[in-house]
Parts: sequence; C-alpha cells; structure tokens
Amino acid sequence: MLNELPAPLHLVTGGFNADALLKKGMTLLDDQTIDFNGGKARILRISQSANGTLYLKETLIFGDSTKAVMVNGIYPEKNKASEPDIRKAVLSVKYDENSKVDPFDAVNFSVSAEGTGFKFAASMGGSIMYTPTGKISPEQPIFVAGNSISKVEVTNRKQFIINRLKNLPNTQSTEIKEVNAITIDGLEGFEITASDASSQENIYQVILFSETNDYYIMVGNTKENNSESRAAFKKIVLTFKRK
Repeated sequence: MLNELPAPLHLVTGGFNADALLKKGMTLLDDQTIDFNGGKARILRISQSANGTLYLKETLIFGDSTKAVMVNGIYPEKNKASEPDIRKAVLSVKYDENSKVDPFDAVNFSVSAEGTGFKFAASMGGSIMYTPTGKISPEQPIFVAGNSISKVEVTNRKQFIINRLKNLPNTQSTEIKEVNAITIDGLEGFEITASDASSQENIYQVILFSETNDYYIMVGNTKENNSESRAAFKKIVLTFKRK
C-alpha cells in the first residue's frame, strides 16, 4: 500500500516516534535509516491490534520538503515468517514523480466537498482527506472518508461505532454528545458527535454498514468549537455514494 502526502517529510516523520505511535494504539518495534531512491528513508516495524488480531507493519517513509511517501506492508503476527518477504517487497518500490495517478481510484465510493469550504488534500491507505486549504496540518480541521480493509461481523452496530470512536488517536477523555441512526445511499448506520477534553478536539463520525460485513467510515475533526465545520462535515457525509 503506497500513499503520498502533500506535507513536508520532516513533519510526517515527526509523528512516527514511539510515544506518538503509542498514543495511536501502535508499538514501534524497530526503526532504521537507510539509503533509498537516491536519498535517505526510514524503515519501521510497527505492531497494532485490530478487531482482536495483532498485525505487524513494515513501513517505509521517504520524500522531501514538499511531500512524504509512505509504503506499508501489513501482515498478521501469526504469519511472522513472511516478514522478510514483506520487507523485500516494500523496499522494491520504484517511485516515479512524473507518473499521474487518480487519487480517487483508491476508494470504491465518492463524496463531494462542493460548497463546504473544504478541498481535497490527500489519499492515504484507502482513505481520502479534505481540509480547508487542501494541505494537511494539525492546526486545521480535517475530514477523512474510507472503507474497512477487512470484513467485520457486527452484532451491535451502535456500540461498534462508539468503540470505533474511542479507538481514534487522542480520544482518551472523549465525551459523547449524541448518537443517531442515519441512512445514506441505502446503507444504514449511525452518526456520533463527541468532544475530547485532552486533545480539545470536536469529532463527527459516521459509519455505514453494508450487507456484506464491510463498512464505510467518515470522520471530521476540528479544534474549533463552532457549528461551521460540523455543518461542513455533515454536508460532505450526505453526498456519499458507492461506485
């Protein structure tokens, strides 16, 4: 999985230290600086649990002052014997700056930010991101939409979205304000509004469930306590359509 972020490399790599990753529920197991693609790169090994399964990630990060490129190879910890092959595959990546790729091909749905003041910022890990400036920075609101990477059998959908919210980064002291049922593009789900005192973030999250045990997740985060960003988040959510 390869993702390109429109942010300086030093800003992106700054978030990949042991403490920062731990706050996101990940453990840094190994971190090396290597020669790659005519420059320097970091290759990390990270562990993370998801849906009761422990996964390992081989993560390669490189770039320059205008962008960061991240390549992930993910595999269950029980298949640890495949680690050398996964790392070899990650390091075999050839990056061509001149190639043209449609970032919206990475997702099997569409959303529109027209009339919200938000602009497309990046595509990463099967998700698309929007911000007011079209650049990613921690100071401004961000809207992220993506789909599940694996099938999940959910028996209590309302509790699932609450638990999913509490697994987001920097939500240690989240206060849930409201949870409502919602239907978009024929898919049923829930929308949840919350705030977190420790990170001073206001969160709007929607999860829509498919009939094949997949789900779509859309999250808006802002540190601005105003209704404008929240209205923009919901306006984008309501444009959701499957391709």
